[in-house]
Amino acid sequence: MQKHHAAPSSYHFKRAKTDGLIQVLNEGSYVMAEYSERTGKVSWQRVVLATQKEKIEKWLIEHYPVHPAKAARA
Repeated sequence: MQKHHAAPSSYHFKRAKTDGLIQVLNEGSYVMAEYSERTGKVSWQRVVLATQKEKIEKWLIEHYPVHPAKAARA
């Protein structure tokens, strides 16, 4: 049985206007990180606890899987 992780409650996620980027925002709507659906990489903009980083990165990969085909269309 696969366990689904809930998004950390103090963060929310928003698709950026740029194709393939998901922004990770904190409660104050500051951009904490950007996740690329094309590469699966997270670029952290601010300091976050390592345990929270792991949870957020797992959640992003589960909910926004990598789509390398998007890069070919761009």
